[in-house]
Amino acid sequence: MKLSDWARKQGISYRTAWNQFRSGKLPVPARQLPTGTIIVDEVVRESKAVIYSRVSSSDQKKDLDGQIARCLSFANAQGIAVSATVS
Repeated sequence: MKLSDWARKQGISYRTAWNQFRSGKLPVPARQLPTGTIIVDEVVRESKAVIYSRVSSSDQKKDLDGQIARCLSFANAQGIAVSATVS
């Protein structure tokens, strides 16, 4: 992706991104083509989530497992890796 597009996506000005590239402080890998165009290599980050579930009283404790199962199936459908469950 071009540096200008990356800067717009990050919510910063092109000039700020260009200054960061020139000083070597750009937070992502980037390279300059022979034509002068600066290309930013996007880093793909894996999303992880923690599922937190609770019930109001101890007589609803059996509902807790169903709640966790529904949250897990939703996360899996969205492609989100679940690292832990807390209840």
